[in-house]
Amino acid sequence: MSAVRTYRRNIFTPAEVAWELLLAAVILFAAYRVPHDILLSPDTSRLTWFLNLILTCTFLLGPFVSYYFANARGPEARRNYTTFLLPIDIICALPFVILQRGDWLELVVFLRVVHLAVFVGQWRHQLLRAANAVRLTMFVYLLAIIIHLTACGWIYLREIPAGTDPQAAYLKAFCWAVTTLTTVGYGDITPVTPSEMMYAIVVMLLGFGLFGYLIGNIASMLNSSDPMRAQQTRILEEVTAFVRENEVSAELKHRIIDYFMYMFQKRVVFDESRLLNMLPYGLRSEVSLFLKRDVIQRVPFFKTASDQFIREISNAMRPLFVTPDEDVFHIGDRARHMYFIVKGKLDVTDENNVVVGTLSDGDFFGEMALLEKRRRMANVRAIDYCELYVLDHTVFEQLVQAHPDFRLYLQHVADQRTSSAGELRGDPT
Repeated sequence: MSAVRTYRRNIFTPAEVAWELLLAAVILFAAYRVPHDILLSPDTSRLTWFLNLILTCTFLLGPFVSYYFANARGPEARRNYTTFLLPIDIICALPFVILQRGDWLELVVFLRVVHLAVFVGQWRHQLLRAANAVRLTMFVYLLAIIIHLTACGWIYLREIPAGTDPQAAYLKAFCWAVTTLTTVGYGDITPVTPSEMMYAIVVMLLGFGLFGYLIGNIASMLNSSDPMRAQQTRILEEVTAFVRENEVSAELKHRIIDYFMYMFQKRVVFDESRLLNMLPYGLRSEVSLFLKRDVIQRVPFFKTASDQFIREISNAMRPLFVTPDEDVFHIGDRARHMYFIVKGKLDVTDENNVVVGTLSDGDFFGEMALLEKRRRMANVRAIDYCELYVLDHTVFEQLVQAHPDFRLYLQHVADQRTSSAGELRGDPT
């Protein structure tokens, strides 16, 4: 039961990943060993015997182990496995029970590649940033198997002269397969019989398709290897076009570019609110709590507040970035937001622009104007780049009405600010 709670149906445990990677290695060995035993003399060395033992045990245990892992990921994963992949795994295990080595029916082991492809397709989504590397590795893996099978097919069509070393014949066929599939075609090994010509045509067409697929995927992976960088490039192109078309002054243009470069350095490109709104409410609340954890840990009231209040306020807070020397609000402005400082420093000034206090990480401000429904009575200006969270006035009113203790806490903090000069950081209300 613990595995079901811990892992989702599309999330693989480290143990399951290790098992699937072992299967991938075993399949690669089977891809070499099975056609080799059919076409050439079986290898009877001690190492090959040991590897065959691992191969047999892995394929026989495969259905049971894979079912166990699928069952641990939940009923839907179990149902998907038993419906589609379990019959394939059983068919692949049968030759090692009822057949001798070198039988043509052993080739059904290659169906196990379907299981591996399904696993890799799901695992890539779990890895996120490493997904492209996994896709390229899977392509190279399959390409190695295709080249080997193509070489074996060439050996089957072209009889090996008596006295020829089987390994030398295989190496020559492997060389022909590589040159043909990669569309190089040196021409030193040419088809002679009609069957060899037809086989060569099919292999060349296959190689043409593989070559096009490889080039297309490499280009796609290069373009999508870092979606954030691609997003940054698009934004900079839009900014450049905007300042050029509107003939923005050099000073203002430099401030705009500096802001976006700061955002890129902070890896902030995507709209947090838009992405959160795509999630269901429960998951959105958990992600919001995680993103606002620094603010929640620094505000004393939040440490003792109810879980319901924390969820409500974390869902309602929206991110805001302020550039150096930018005014958050002025004296006389209508109060629309309450602010929480995640990172940065801001000066609080009076009507004469005299600094009466400084706000920094973990502070909040702007609440009194909302409580008393009046206009701002101070100026707040950023000293450096500041990361804030803002609470809209409509949500603020709902929270103070639903949670009177929150209102009392805000009032208490405001009283402390104005009653003690030693604790005064300004009254940015």
